[in-house]
Amino acid sequence: MSLVSLAHVCSHLQNASKARLGLTSIPSTNLHLTLAHALQKQGFLSSVTRAGPTPPAPEMIADPSSSPEAEVTQANIASRRLWLGLKYWNNEPVLRKMWMVSKPTKRIWLNHHDLGVIVRGREAG
Repeated sequence: MSLVSLAHVCSHLQNASKARLGLTSIPSTNLHLTLAHALQKQGFLSSVTRAGPTPPAPEMIADPSSSPEAEVTQANIASRRLWLGLKYWNNEPVLRKMWMVSKPTKRIWLNHHDLGVIVRGREAG
């Protein structure tokens, strides 16, 4: 089930960048959070903010440490979202294409450094 969920996130991010959205949201899970932080560390996302079903305030996106995060309870855990800021360079999306390389029959594991190497057109180990 996790690969299906990641495939949905890849598709969502690709569609959001084609639609020129500045901010988009995905379900908040640890797997999605890890992926979002890896993409942010490699420069594909401008911000990663955990919030509720409505977009966070602009000052919270700019500096997540400035505003305390609401307490997670059983009542609000299902509505938590990761709000991702998409980046653009020369009016073109930085994240143009995104798809799953790893399949259930052939698992491929990469760290954030290897991800950056592959995306920039060179092979990783």
